[in-house]
Amino acid sequence: MKKRIFSVIVAMGMIISALSIESDLIPAKTAYAEKEVSSGITIDDEYLIPDGMGYFTYYVVVATNNTGSDIAISADFLAKDSGGTVLRRVNDYSDAVKNGQQFILYGQFSQESIRKAASFEYNYSIAPTDKCAYSQVSVNAKRNGHIVELSATNYSKYDIQGVGVRTIFLKNGKPIAFDTVNIADLGTTFHGGSTNYQVVGMNVSDYDDVVVTYTSVSSIPLPEDA
Repeated sequence: MKKRIFSVIVAMGMIISALSIESDLIPAKTAYAEKEVSSGITIDDEYLIPDGMGYFTYYVVVATNNTGSDIAISADFLAKDSGGTVLRRVNDYSDAVKNGQQFILYGQFSQESIRKAASFEYNYSIAPTDKCAYSQVSVNAKRNGHIVELSATNYSKYDIQGVGVRTIFLKNGKPIAFDTVNIADLGTTFHGGSTNYQVVGMNVSDYDDVVVTYTSVSSIPLPEDA
């Protein structure tokens, strides 16, 4: 298990900038890169991203699975006050991350719950899995005006549990928005051989780059040539 902590300065910058989306303090980005390799999870980037409407702030972690195995991962994100008391705890998880795959985990905090926040932390745990469907799925992203159109195809002959897509929008290298969507045919089921579509970025207009990651899990172990 690993643990990361945002500094008080970064946290306070997030709280102040939530009042003004044009502030240079938003979006905040840490300079923490994963140094330890015992867990095999490399932290590539960490961001605090307000939603632009003053309702929520996302603590977004971009990471890579370098464990040598496919894994399930769960992360708790915590907001604490200056005395170390936990104001809010939220959880995110992925049931299947392919070995070598980059992925995103995030905590979504309401602004009301973190008004007295002085720091943010997260910790995570991992477990091996044989239910990863990442190799059987492809996702393409295309900008159309201000939105990003996503298409996903399940190339296997098996039904899987949809495709969870997470997208960071950037302007001049700085994150300005975050969006998530699940691509499936019916509920959370994505049929074998099917292609389906979604869009992200409906409330984002001024960006010049995106980071898109996705995960997909099967109810049964899938062979590589499924």
